[in-house]
Amino acid sequence: MPQSTPRKILIVGGGSIGERHLRCFRDIDNDAEIGLCDVREEIRNQLAERYGLAKTFADLDEATQQQWDAAVICTPAHLHVAHAVALAEHADALMIEKPLSTSLEDIPRLRAAWSGRVVNIAYVLRVNPLVQAAKQILDSGELGDLLEVVAASGQHFPTFRPAYREIYYTRHETGGGAIQDAATHQFNMVQYLAGDFDWVFCDSGHQALEGVEVEDTVHLTGRTGGGRTMVNTSLNQFMAPNETVVRLNCRGGSVKLLFHEQNIGTLRHGDEDWTWNPPAKLERDDLFREQARRFLAAADDQEPVRCTLDEAEHTLKVNLAALKSAGRERVEIQ
Repeated sequence: MPQSTPRKILIVGGGSIGERHLRCFRDIDNDAEIGLCDVREEIRNQLAERYGLAKTFADLDEATQQQWDAAVICTPAHLHVAHAVALAEHADALMIEKPLSTSLEDIPRLRAAWSGRVVNIAYVLRVNPLVQAAKQILDSGELGDLLEVVAASGQHFPTFRPAYREIYYTRHETGGGAIQDAATHQFNMVQYLAGDFDWVFCDSGHQALEGVEVEDTVHLTGRTGGGRTMVNTSLNQFMAPNETVVRLNCRGGSVKLLFHEQNIGTLRHGDEDWTWNPPAKLERDDLFREQARRFLAAADDQEPVRCTLDEAEHTLKVNLAALKSAGRERVEIQ
């Protein structure tokens, strides 16, 4: 049911993504009582002053002395499951930043703790209007079967995350590297549009980023939907333009998504040129605000979550398979 009193929302982790979630939840619900949990006193003080937070906490033991209507976990990925389990008795709904985890080992414990309750995994492309429009086109069947997905993405990571050398990104164990931190968005989007992965072969490597040894470039090939759809994705974190292009090639025509131009077009067999939708004209925070709205609507039983625990676990399996493949072997996804 919709809230009749101010909603209590806990943000766990005050890094860049935690601050973004904090800001966006505040934007969509100015009456909400938002608390922040972070082990770093300096971060707690900075964000409390910047956003007028009444409550901050140094650890989850302190934060769970009260009940929360919703909690958002924004800590490094290897901590997600432990933090989610710790919150199970103290929050009514949960959103976990992507990726779900760095291991499948403790996922059963997470499932048991949150069984039958609202859990959304924050793969933000699920609320992107381009992806939603593509999903509608594919689901309508107007272009026939989806036969091939080709996605190419890249940006100059140091421009967008100048502190990348100082955070979780430097180690696979904490969710770092391009596969777990960036390409996972591609994997989840492909899964959403084309069905679960059957197998993947992935070549990845460190090509350019200074100060780290983890991969910054990822090329993945695979099949989805019981072998029906061929997939090829590429991503790098060093190129000058910030661009993402996705082509969905169907039996009766193609769909093209230009994320950097916020546009989507279709071209049917026999057409002379692409038919383009009006550009979306979104700022980056707009997607996170929409994600927050959808999560709170799910918490109020008004709609389903956008990315379920089952779906995020499958994406985690793809992440791990991509790491295991390492340019040497094809890995089946069970």
